[in-house]
Amino acid sequence: MDRPQSDDWRLYPFQLVPGDPLLCFPAAEGEHPDFESDTWFVAGELTGDDGRRYAFLTIFNKNRLGHKIVADFYTFAVFDLDNGTYATYTDYDVPPASMQPDAVPKLSTTPGELDIAYVSDAGRATWRACRDAPDRLLPYTYDVHLVGRDTTGQAMELQLHVTPTRAPVPLGASTYNGKIACFGQDDTYSYFQTGMRMAGTLRWGAMQETVTGDAGHVDRQWFPSYAAAGGPGGDPRSRSHEWRTINLENGVDLSIWRQHDRTNRNALQPFSGATTCPAAGAPECAEDVEVDVYSYVRWPEDIQTLVPPPTKARYMPDRHRITSQRLDLDLTGEPLVPAPAHGLPIDYMEGPYRYQGTLRGEPVSGFAFYERTLAMHRDWELVDVLATMEPDAAAEVRQLIDAGQRDEAVEYLNTVDPTTPEVAQIVEDLLTSLR
Repeated sequence: MDRPQSDDWRLYPFQLVPGDPLLCFPAAEGEHPDFESDTWFVAGELTGDDGRRYAFLTIFNKNRLGHKIVADFYTFAVFDLDNGTYATYTDYDVPPASMQPDAVPKLSTTPGELDIAYVSDAGRATWRACRDAPDRLLPYTYDVHLVGRDTTGQAMELQLHVTPTRAPVPLGASTYNGKIACFGQDDTYSYFQTGMRMAGTLRWGAMQETVTGDAGHVDRQWFPSYAAAGGPGGDPRSRSHEWRTINLENGVDLSIWRQHDRTNRNALQPFSGATTCPAAGAPECAEDVEVDVYSYVRWPEDIQTLVPPPTKARYMPDRHRITSQRLDLDLTGEPLVPAPAHGLPIDYMEGPYRYQGTLRGEPVSGFAFYERTLAMHRDWELVDVLATMEPDAAAEVRQLIDAGQRDEAVEYLNTVDPTTPEVAQIVEDLLTSLR
């Protein structure tokens, strides 16, 4: 078991990892000028006065390629959980526009404390640490103001007062102390906070509601080099990841991170594992996490990525089961909103999920956000997708592809009688990839 957190985390300054100045608060919440990429996340579940259920997420992403070239973006999404719909908005500040002589960065940040703002065509979004009357920082207390527009042009706006009620947890607990290998970069820093208390107002078009919530997370990452350039030749799709933050109703929160080498048949790479944040006791790290995917969802073609995709047809993991022997964990995840894709640099889905199962022999359930960039598009990956729908047909196609008999695989697929529109679509996509 790891060393328990002490209660002194509620006061600034707080040293999360002894001896590491980059994990001293409040400075850890602010920008890190010596790092090329710096990212701030906050997401959560909200309930309106009338009982309607929503969720939201936001990403402020700062990039300074070579510590000079601005390549930033801001994302804000709102989810209607009762209707299974969502709206997403992303604004970029990237070359060539950001390299013009008179260009002013849209994103502003502050070292030493959390004070960030992004100015887009939808307005000014901010995330700031609060202060008391003597102008002292209030530990882990934030005002968040997010703005955006949906695809029809309707305004989205969220104003929240946010207070995580649990101590920051370094990713990997004391096994890694928040300093991991990520996207091929050693010395990447990451921590998260949960136990959220949120209150404010949400507006989406004509709808406006007072909202509150207690499930969600704050997440921070900063990379030594530009994060989107990871991998051989700077290919941003040469690595991918899955990230889940799960708020279980028994008081245990989980951050589950997995990353894959796309150049080596999606082989799992370190750091991959789960970090726990219990209501009492010490965080734990478990690296024996296994994920079995039950279904995949096709990328919605109306959501465009900044970097053009290799193919039109891409599939993301969807329903799945997570197990860990060390944690005695067995959870099954179901999406609350289908295909929540966002217009980030590469294929990126993130949306609200519901998990149910057992933890240490006791039944549990909870709310979560599931983030992934594992976009399946190569022929053998599409066979994996087909296998979740038509396992016998997939086994035959896999055998033919592995034997180099692509023409025969095409002939066989043309004989498959699709039982659903989803099967017809994956068969068509597989045929395209084989021709």
